[in-house]
Amino acid sequence: MLLLKTLTTLSANTDYDELVKFVQGHFTDGLALVIGSGLSSAEGMPGMPELAAHLSGRAGTLVADDAALWSLIKVTIDANEGLEAALLKHAPTDSLEVWIAQGTSELLMPKEREIISAVLRGESTLRLTTFLDKILKPTTGLPILTPNYDRLIEVACEMAGFHVDTTAVGHYAGAFDHTRSCMASCRGITTRAKTTVLDHFPRAIVLKPHGSFDWYKFGNDARRCSLDLDAERLIITPGLNKYRAGYNAPFDKHRDLANDYIKLAGRLLVVGYGFNDDHLQTHLVRRIQDGTPTLILNQSASSKVEKLAEESPSCVCLSKPTAGAGVVMVTKGHRFEHQGHDLWDLGVLAKELLT
Repeated sequence: MLLLKTLTTLSANTDYDELVKFVQGHFTDGLALVIGSGLSSAEGMPGMPELAAHLSGRAGTLVADDAALWSLIKVTIDANEGLEAALLKHAPTDSLEVWIAQGTSELLMPKEREIISAVLRGESTLRLTTFLDKILKPTTGLPILTPNYDRLIEVACEMAGFHVDTTAVGHYAGAFDHTRSCMASCRGITTRAKTTVLDHFPRAIVLKPHGSFDWYKFGNDARRCSLDLDAERLIITPGLNKYRAGYNAPFDKHRDLANDYIKLAGRLLVVGYGFNDDHLQTHLVRRIQDGTPTLILNQSASSKVEKLAEESPSCVCLSKPTAGAGVVMVTKGHRFEHQGHDLWDLGVLAKELLT
């Protein structure tokens, strides 16, 4: 029995040492990030259940056909199928979609303001900032792809010293122009081996194929404004309609750029993303399955995500154990649990394993 215990301990230590080695070698050139709502939720942003409850609470503002349609949607929500599943089953009308977008902004933006205010007062540090402070700042740009509407990623990047390229030029009536926005991070020109090279500040390219709280409808066009305006925000709500709306500008450009960066990535970091979005998932899953080194961090990893990690050649998934502090690692048909630090949390992982 003692020998068995010793061998088990040795195996666990070996697993943990391999995990540390993988993590510390992962954050080099060629990295692309995919960040889902889980990271925003970890900072205090409401999630889908809270949004569903909030929308149900304001359903009294709906009239006629939209009220009847929401009643059907709510039946699916009450059956514990979730908001997105309900909107997939019952596609909202254009007017109901606007109503959902308004309710989403109404719920999320006050909390976003509270979180960002605390950061700028120096009272808290975002997990992504802690992580970015520890890794290389590539002048070629760090792609960050997200379905999130909030601006926590942009704030985290700026707090870590990155110039943020949103593909829009300007903060108050910014036009979407990917070429010009890229040039905004240029700090000079150098000559190397008789070749002229643009020298850029460290920059993050933040791509939002589902829109952002600072995107507004401007006639048939779109503008980016950092102010809170009385105008229609351009965000794609969950459900079937997101695939239709995703082919409109600037959503389509962000989706295409996101897929291009996924295809070009030498390695991937996926944080708080549930792999439930075909806009990004098709190319992302294919790259992971093809062997692109990938680290997935999720507080709660679904069986689908764990299966992806188990079957892919170079993918590690870290999640929270069912009980106590520590981490569960799933990779290449292997699973082990390590008590100790919550390494599935991006901020904890950065503090404990990155120097």
